[in-house]
Amino acid sequence: MTENRKERDDLFRLLVESVRDYAIFLLSPTGHIMTWNEGARRLKGYADADIIGKHFSIFYPPSEIKRGKPEYELRVAIDDGRYEEEGWRLRKDGSRFWANVVITALFDSRGEHVGFAKVTRDLTERRQAEDDRKALLDLERRSRTETEATLERLRAVQLVTEAALAHLRLDDLLQELLDRVTESLVVDTAAILLMSDDGQRLVARAAKGVEEEVDRGVQIPVGQGFAGRIASERQPIAIDDVEHSDVINPILRARGIRSLLGVPLFVETQVIGVLHVGSLHFRHFGEFDIQFLQIVADRVAMAIEHARLIESERHAREVADVVQATLRAQDEFLTVAAHELKTPLTSLRLSAQLLQRNIQAGTPLDRVNVQRILTTIDHQVGRLARLVGQILDTIRLQSDGVPLEREGVDLTELTKRVARTMQARSPGHELRVVAPGPLQVFVDVQRIDQLLANLLDNAMKFSPDGGPVVVTLSRPATEHVQLSVRDWGLGVVPEHRPHLFERFYQAHNDSHRSGIGLGLYLCRQVVQQHGGDIWAEFPADGGTEIIAVIPASLSDDTSSVEEARAR
Repeated sequence: MTENRKERDDLFRLLVESVRDYAIFLLSPTGHIMTWNEGARRLKGYADADIIGKHFSIFYPPSEIKRGKPEYELRVAIDDGRYEEEGWRLRKDGSRFWANVVITALFDSRGEHVGFAKVTRDLTERRQAEDDRKALLDLERRSRTETEATLERLRAVQLVTEAALAHLRLDDLLQELLDRVTESLVVDTAAILLMSDDGQRLVARAAKGVEEEVDRGVQIPVGQGFAGRIASERQPIAIDDVEHSDVINPILRARGIRSLLGVPLFVETQVIGVLHVGSLHFRHFGEFDIQFLQIVADRVAMAIEHARLIESERHAREVADVVQATLRAQDEFLTVAAHELKTPLTSLRLSAQLLQRNIQAGTPLDRVNVQRILTTIDHQVGRLARLVGQILDTIRLQSDGVPLEREGVDLTELTKRVARTMQARSPGHELRVVAPGPLQVFVDVQRIDQLLANLLDNAMKFSPDGGPVVVTLSRPATEHVQLSVRDWGLGVVPEHRPHLFERFYQAHNDSHRSGIGLGLYLCRQVVQQHGGDIWAEFPADGGTEIIAVIPASLSDDTSSVEEARAR
């Protein structure tokens, strides 16, 4: 029986000794090494003579020995039967390895604690593989995050580029670009300053965030302050803390802007401005931020130059259109003026020829025929005088050469006098003046006389069948007077109504046209010179009503005029 047990013990020792991948220890109850196997020798690097009798804490890093970890493991093994963990252990040469450790408390048949069995396995390769895998995963995660961030910023650059290529007006374009810059860089403020024509100052042109409070047109000398330095040094500048900088703009400090980044705007080699952004919180703008903002700034500069070219082309087209329209208007004016001047001149010539033939023939003219010829001559001379007068008035008004000569006058009496004169010229029309009584005004009498004459002439001209023409005067408020001229004539078709007061404009075709298209234009000029307003209304029962409102005295308050029109 004893021999069999001895054989089993020898076989067990042989088994333990032959295990090379595991370090197997037998520890005393106090943790001292009593014996170990070949695997332990290979793993730990000690000879038997160097290790037998030593405390097993020799395999632990000093920091864990100081914390009492070896003793703690033994206590847990006694209390729980075993202790297991993974952690760093030391070899004889001081190198570390990652170990799986299992400590089992040993008890004899009487239940007496006789020691510990400790099994250690080197898992360094597995740990290294896990660490490598984790590092790869972390690298992949970081790469994915950076790639996504790069793609997001590339999308932001694309958005800026799209805005740069949009045919927007410059101010709208700059605001659109700042919206996209602040969104893509996640900043609290942004501004674009453009170089002045003389290249000496930067002028604030657009802002987003707290800098929107800065007035457009604020000027920063080149070389001074944050933006001025960027322009003069022609390179980006980042400021982590504005408290320790020479930022000129007080709004930035007052609103708590903490960090700034700015870059120059280049068109080829010329600095045309500065783009800068800011954060309310501390932020270190790194190289990636600087490079990104410079890329954006290049697109912004391209957009500004593109918009300027578009705006220049648009302005050139507008100027060309105005010139063409002016030339067309002048051509039409000359044509109409020639036609209108020719008619009374022809009549005058015929009258003169009639008189000349009778004189040459010695044929006496009776009184009635002489009166008729003289009346015709007087009428045509008056017509010529009015045409020439309108032309001269237009020229003087365009050159601002007709200052008002105001004086006090009764508008009711002035209107009645003009109406009597116009009535004598056109017996087929019935002119009536409706007024509440005397209306004292302080105006240029000659200009108001001209206004009334033109309005009445216009009303009679476009009432070819005769009929009533009513002038109504009123004083809805003490500050202004209102006069209207109403006819029941041809009226004006809707498409012509917006152009009634334009120079040389003819509301009707040749069969009803008379004059050179200056009457209502001159009326508007006279009313506006007096600080008033004039407009046309078109009653449902036909005809046209021209209404003018002018201040009754010298006053800068135009609210009453606006209120009158609103009624």
